[in-house]
Amino acid sequence: MASSSSGISIPAPEAVQVLVSSLADESLIVRDAAMSSLKDLAPLNPLLVLDCCSAVSRGGRRRFGNMAGIFQVMAFGVRALDTTDVDPALMAKLAKIATAEMISSKELNADWQRAAAGLLVSIGSHLPDLMMEEIFLYFSGPNSALPVMVQTLADFASADALQFTPQLKGVLSRVLPVLGNVRDVHRPIFANAFKCWCQAAWLYSVDFPSHSFLDGDIMSFLNSSFELLLRVWATSRDLKVRISTVEALGQMVGLITRTQLKSALPRLVPTILELYRKDQDIALIATCSLHNLLNASILSETGPPLLDFEDLTVILSTLLPVVCIYNDNIEQSAFSVGLKMYNEVQRCFLTVGLVYPDDLFMFLLNKCRLKEEPLTFGALCVLKLLLPRSSEAWHGKRPLLVDAVKSLLGEQNLGVRKALSELIVVMASHCYLIGPSGELFVEYLVRHCALSDQDKDDHETSKMRVVCPAELRATCEKGLLLLTITIPEMEHVLWPFLLRMIIPRAYTGAAATVCRCIAELCRHRSSHTNAMLSECKVRADIPKPEELFARLVVLLHDPLAREQLATHILAVLYYLAPLFPKNISLFWQDEL
Repeated sequence: MASSSSGISIPAPEAVQVLVSSLADESLIVRDAAMSSLKDLAPLNPLLVLDCCSAVSRGGRRRFGNMAGIFQVMAFGVRALDTTDVDPALMAKLAKIATAEMISSKELNADWQRAAAGLLVSIGSHLPDLMMEEIFLYFSGPNSALPVMVQTLADFASADALQFTPQLKGVLSRVLPVLGNVRDVHRPIFANAFKCWCQAAWLYSVDFPSHSFLDGDIMSFLNSSFELLLRVWATSRDLKVRISTVEALGQMVGLITRTQLKSALPRLVPTILELYRKDQDIALIATCSLHNLLNASILSETGPPLLDFEDLTVILSTLLPVVCIYNDNIEQSAFSVGLKMYNEVQRCFLTVGLVYPDDLFMFLLNKCRLKEEPLTFGALCVLKLLLPRSSEAWHGKRPLLVDAVKSLLGEQNLGVRKALSELIVVMASHCYLIGPSGELFVEYLVRHCALSDQDKDDHETSKMRVVCPAELRATCEKGLLLLTITIPEMEHVLWPFLLRMIIPRAYTGAAATVCRCIAELCRHRSSHTNAMLSECKVRADIPKPEELFARLVVLLHDPLAREQLATHILAVLYYLAPLFPKNISLFWQDEL
């Protein structure tokens, strides 16, 4: 029972009927409130809600103004049903109502049409055979309803891969005969469906690896579909068709036979790479497909790689400049695409590195040596990613990488310098920074910690996003602190070398970071203070204690400087006190 505001009791069915009728109210606020209430009621009494909705749906859109809302509530109600409450007769009735509305118009993707498809998907989660039988009725002969039914099957595959995949043979056996007659305007719908179906099949194989559902018939259907999409659809003049086809082919490559994949590679690879000339969203789709293609062609467990490294150089040369698309200074939506692109490109290189680590290493080093800014930036980013994962395979090539990085220390582009600084930090964590070269790289980080906001690059290229000095400075400050705090092996490089970085006027802007690092080193090795101070006296290139003291006191003239400069200087003076002449220490105690 339900009560109205006047206190009159209203039977629950009548209350639900009022809410259902309110879905067609002229006021959007009323419609939204009714929808919210019905969604709350559906789990409590789904059969009642379904009965009320089906009653008003008999006249279709002509009699009820918000069929999309009705179908959405129905879908909620069906999903809320317990298995024991599922009545096949009722589900068949609801499926007929949904399909009748879906085929009543030649429109595609209307809100009510999509809502009706959602109802069918909900029915399929309980009774997949029943839903399939209803949809398959519209696959015989020419039928304008075919695209919307195919889209519904795609939605079902995305929503419930485990229920859909056992139906894959039936779906393909009905779709394949009509595939050659699909018009250009409908091809993106069919291509998207193949993508969703193959994704569902892959998910099913992951969850049930022992269940081999890809029998000879399914493989034959997939191979025939793949060939048609690659030979005809992928060469369409319609860009939307080409994009959706490449996306579908990218999912299909993991399911077709190796023989067919090998024969398709000479056509498929250029087709994918051609899309990189388009905008960022399209390039992201191409990169995802390319990653799937690389996995299928060179990481297969059933045979040797289908692509030699020479074959991959065209792919890698196309991908490398794409790294520059990543831009975290633009609006959030574009940033999301840029970041996804960056990650997908890196995954492609990672896949190649697993199979051809040595060849990829030399490829990236050669791109660095060309000193073309987009290629250099991309190669440095990839090296930064792969170094931790390929440290063992690249162990014998350390000198080559160190020499390549040295050759880039004079680069003027701020983006390249930022990527180089990040690579240096990664190299440090894998013990690449030793001896004089290690000190050279540490000084490189210190020099960029001292950048001012006026130190802009006059050689920035439009092919790369602009990195501001503050961004590069922050990267180097964090990197130098990471070297100091988290990498014990770096202590022997940093100490006492960092003391040299205090004196040069050019590095004044880095004083706070350098002093903080020195204080951290002294704190870590406080039990070995005498040994640390002895190291300072042994090395002739380390400034004299009086020079250090005078420089630090001069820097204290601005106690409110950024990054707590005064605090870090005082900490250094405290730890280095035994290094200074005794009369200076006494003077310091007397004055302060």
